[in-house]
Amino acid sequence: MPESALIFERYFFWLVAYSMIGWIYESLLESFRQKKLVNRGFLNGPYLPIYGSGALLDVVLLGWIRNPVILFFASAVICCVVEFFASVLMEKMFHIRWWDYNDFKFNIFGKTIDMGLINIQGRICLAGFIAFGALSIGLVYYLHPFVVTLTDMIPIIAFHIIFSVIFAVVMVDILLTVFSLIGFTERFRHLTNTIAKIKTNAVDKVQATAAYEKINSVCEKFVKTMNPQQIRIFRSFTQLRSTKNPKTLERIKSIIFRRKSSQENGHASDEEKTKEIPADLSEQES
Repeated sequence: MPESALIFERYFFWLVAYSMIGWIYESLLESFRQKKLVNRGFLNGPYLPIYGSGALLDVVLLGWIRNPVILFFASAVICCVVEFFASVLMEKMFHIRWWDYNDFKFNIFGKTIDMGLINIQGRICLAGFIAFGALSIGLVYYLHPFVVTLTDMIPIIAFHIIFSVIFAVVMVDILLTVFSLIGFTERFRHLTNTIAKIKTNAVDKVQATAAYEKINSVCEKFVKTMNPQQIRIFRSFTQLRSTKNPKTLERIKSIIFRRKSSQENGHASDEEKTKEIPADLSEQES
């Protein structure tokens, strides 16, 4: 096998390994913030490629740096750049904002701490900058040398097999997720067009009342046709918002969380009821 192919296999193996560690970190962090278990994965598997990408860039580009202060700032910048452009790319692809540090708050011992107080467009924040820099020091100096040692211990034939299986699983997962979200985006666009037509046809109070009920009905039907992966993503990324039709997406989120509450408690809680977005015919989506 060419040396370049083996290098690719090793890098991809490390990418997935650090993506899994990132998934654990992100899921624990969000579970602590929401005070419930949260699967923070964008994909179906337990890995977050954005963390794996940042970690791989750290070890490949910055592994030679021996000064921890320089490494801290250099790695923090790289990871924040990756996070920023990942946010922009995903927003352009799906017209959805996946996270927003403008509302990144933790409730600790009854006190609310705003971890996203200093941020850039809500895509990256100072707290993340510090966390990425500190974690990268541990990664480059301690974790990665250990991972390299473990990788070298795997027999070459076994490593090829492991790589092939992991590569196939991840690629299939990415394709299924992307097609699922593209399908959601198209159906969501159709939903917003339907709602716009309903509003346009409501010219008096009687029609407005009927339109209100019809909008609620079409939104309920829309949620019923969402697949489990789409539902899971909505529950995991609570800060999801549409860049084109934010209020319609909020209605969808309200129905999803209300149904989840009903399944868990047998009825909608007062908290979930307050999250409902009324089908106000006078409201604007933008």
